[in-house]
This record gives sequence, C-alpha cells and structure tokens, in this order.
Amino acid sequence: LYLHGGLFFSMKTYLLFLILVSGVGCSSRLFPSDQHPAYQPTRLATQTPDSVYYESSQPWWLAWDAPELHQLIDTAFMHSPSLAQIEARFIQAAAVARRAGANRLPTLEAAATGSAREHYEPFFSTDQWSAGLIANYEIDLWGRIRALQSAAISDTYTAKALYASAHMSLSAEVALSWIDLIFYRAEEQIIQRQLEANRTSLELMELRFRNALSSALDVLQQRQTVEATEALLPINRRETNRAFNRLNTLLGCDQPLDISTSSLPKAPLMPTLGLPADLLEHRPDVQMAWHAIEAAGWRFKASRAAQLPAIRLSGRIESSDTEINRLFDNWFRTFTGNLTMPLFNRGSLRAEAVRAEAFLDEQLEAYRETVLLAIEEADNALITESTQVERLALLTRQYHAAEQAYQEAMMRYRNGAIEYTPVLLQLNSLQELERQLLRAQANHLRYHIALYRALGGQWALNSPQGDINDA
Repeated sequence: LYLHGGLFFSMKTYLLFLILVSGVGCSSRLFPSDQHPAYQPTRLATQTPDSVYYESSQPWWLAWDAPELHQLIDTAFMHSPSLAQIEARFIQAAAVARRAGANRLPTLEAAATGSAREHYEPFFSTDQWSAGLIANYEIDLWGRIRALQSAAISDTYTAKALYASAHMSLSAEVALSWIDLIFYRAEEQIIQRQLEANRTSLELMELRFRNALSSALDVLQQRQTVEATEALLPINRRETNRAFNRLNTLLGCDQPLDISTSSLPKAPLMPTLGLPADLLEHRPDVQMAWHAIEAAGWRFKASRAAQLPAIRLSGRIESSDTEINRLFDNWFRTFTGNLTMPLFNRGSLRAEAVRAEAFLDEQLEAYRETVLLAIEEADNALITESTQVERLALLTRQYHAAEQAYQEAMMRYRNGAIEYTPVLLQLNSLQELERQLLRAQANHLRYHIALYRALGGQWALNSPQGDINDA
C-alpha cells in the first residue's frame, strides 16, 4: 500500500494492521483525512498470474479417508457448468490484460493502395500505386499506459481469485451434499430399525392384552409410537431425494449417481492454525478484495496521468509509382511527432480523477469490511466446531444413560413393578437420542467443512487455461 509519504506495505502487513485496529476498537477511517491512501502495489504488475497465489501442498478434502468424496469433487471440477463459466471469465480477463499490454509497444501496419483515373476529352489515363509500412507509438511519459495495463493484470488476479473461490465453494458444497445424502440414508436405516422394534413391541403388547397382562391404554400408546415413527419416513425420503438431486446438479451430471458409502466418515484432525494474517491471506475473497484495490489504485494513477501532456510518434516508409512493376524502386520515409495537452474539456478529466479516487476509497473500505467479516466467520467457525465436539461427547453419554434407563424400565415392567408409561417414555427418549446422535455426528462434519472454508482451506488448484505470461 502506497501513501503520499512514500511508505509501502504488503498485503500481510495490511492484514495485521486491520486485525490490530479491529481488536483495539472501531474507527470510521483507517487513515487521516489529510493522508489519502493512493494505492500502488509493491510488486510491479507486469505479468498475469500463472498459478493460484495461495497454493498449498494438498487440497483439504484429501485429509478425509473418503475415496468416494475425492472422486465426486474431481468429477465436479471437470463437469460443473458454473466452474466452466468462471474459468471463461478468467480467460476474458487475461485477454483484456494482453490487449492492454499491447498498447505499450509500437504498432506496425502494412498499407497498399492502387488507383486508376481516365479522362475522355482528351483521352488519357493515370495510374498510381503505393505500398509501405506505418508505425505509431505513444511515449508513456507519466505511466498512464503502464497503469492501465497493471490495472487489467490486477483484474486478472481478481478473476483468478474468483476461480479459486469457486473451487472452494464447489468442493465444500459437494462434500456437504454428500454428507447430507449419507446422513439421510443412515437415518432411514435407524428409523426402519426402530419401526420394526416398535411393531414387535406392539405385537407383544397386544398378546399381553389378550392374556389380560396389560391394559388397552398400553396397546394404544404403543400403537401411537409406531405411527409416530412411521411418519418420519416420508420426510426422510423427501430430504434424501433433495440431497441426491443437489449433489447431481453440483457434479454437472445428467445421469443418476451411484453413492455406495453407507456410514458417515470420521472427521479428520483439526487444521494447524497460525497467525490470523496467515490464515486470512489464504481466503479467496480477501485476495479478490486486495486485487480490487490494486486495480483501483492503478486506474486512479492513470486518471491523473491523463491530465498531463502526451507525446505520440508516427513513422511511414512508402514506395509509389505510376507503374506497378517499378513500385519498389523509389522509397520515401516520413517521421512525425506531436505533443498534445488537454486545455479545456469542461473538467471531464478532473472529474474522472475524482471518481477514480472515490472508487479507490470504496475498495479500501470494502477490503476492510471483507477482512473483518472473514475474522468473524473464522472465529465463529472455530467456536462452532469446538462446541459441537463437546455436544457430541455429551450426547453420547446421554444416549448410553438412556439405554441403561430403558433396560431397567423394561425389566421392572416385565416383573410387574411399574406401569408401561415409564417404559414408553424411556423408549421414545432413547430412539430420539439415537437420531439426535446421528444428526450431531453429521453436523460435526458440516462444521468441520465450514471451518476449512472459513480459514481458506488448502487449495492446490491447477491453473485455468488462458494465462498470459507476456502481457
């Protein structure tokens, strides 16, 4: 970041500065009003990116012992239409950067003309042939053309970060939909098993009722439990179909998927955390906001340079003759230069500079907001994941306690020590806890994915096609 005082800051330094500012207190502006942050990147933007800036050793999903998930994510990367659209946008941005870079070099054109003129009174004809080369060049005295090229290259980095962000979102959504599908299928198995056990208990209850060993109320209560358990199946099937369709859409497939995994995978270990600036530097949205500042800063510089004089040179080498076979016998060359300076344009150039400066202010505040939201999201993801681990442990102990209470209630009921109502209450509590425990396990996996997503993940992505190394 370049200030009028001549100081340069890297992105990580600016991140640390923002984190410290947000930790100490809130301020309406990061800079004094008399010190405008006219941004200029510390590295010269002379090349478009040829790899993702935040690559790491391996993608986050490889930490999961789930080969089917790995295959699904690879399939989504190859066939997702949304990802293909974003890759096309990157190619467009790279082409714009190449076009902007071409303006820094002279242009050379070949020209050829031929004309024939006839007169009838008196009759005569005149032919004229010419051919040559024309060159034009603008001396970039104030860096206007270079600034526009650098802005276009920063836009390419923004498109690259968007490409990585799309990979992040797509891989996370595929993993979440895959977990949802496994969860609902596992939940259906639990419901079917509970329904079968409840029906068996109902048959035994009806047999005891016929033998005058239980009351009609006991039978009706058990029948109500059977109906309540069976009512869970339509909802489960609906959510299963939704998760299946969602996963199919994310993968960009028009054929039904074959998901063979029947149980939820085990969550991997927590990622190793470092400094907040290191973590947030890996987030594509933070990268996008940073490159947006770069582009705005370069365009602000270009708008100021547009108010200064410009020198343009042109040269021409040409041969002409009335006979085409003698066209290249005589040559002449022309060299011209002109100096132009805006004098009166009703303040349009100055207004453009004011607009570019205000847009730079907007991007700086947008970056600050992005960093603050990223810190909030990362903190919330860490808290959610850690508290879910605690909840999962408590639910497991609660389930074991409910299981023991149900066995104790059944033993007392069979011995005639208690009525069936306490047994039914323990049965319903046990079955509900079993479903809650499965749901908590699925939520733990979801929160784990959200944590990787909030921290930027580990994204070793292949570079999309269309990189320009000589823009």
